[in-house]
Amino acid sequence: MNFGLTAEQEMVVKTVRGFVEKELYPLEPEVERTGHVPKELGRDIQRKVKALGFYAPNIPEKYGGGGLDNVTMALLERELGRTSWALHVWWGR
Repeated sequence: MNFGLTAEQEMVVKTVRGFVEKELYPLEPEVERTGHVPKELGRDIQRKVKALGFYAPNIPEKYGGGGLDNVTMALLERELGRTSWALHVWWGR
């Protein structure tokens, strides 16, 4: 029995980690200072997440979501947990 990550799961981890580090980490100081995410910034995050194909990742693909299985979803959540919830709530899950 193989308990390693699948190629798809490795891609999800790498992609989400890169997005968090490049797009969300730089926003954290201002969000922490002000205590909120401006709506336009949130919408910008949402647009970028949709472009990556990860918007609503827990919703079946036939309904417009990402269709991730539970293990892959847990891996995505682990990576998102590296940043402020206020920033990753815009992922639509």
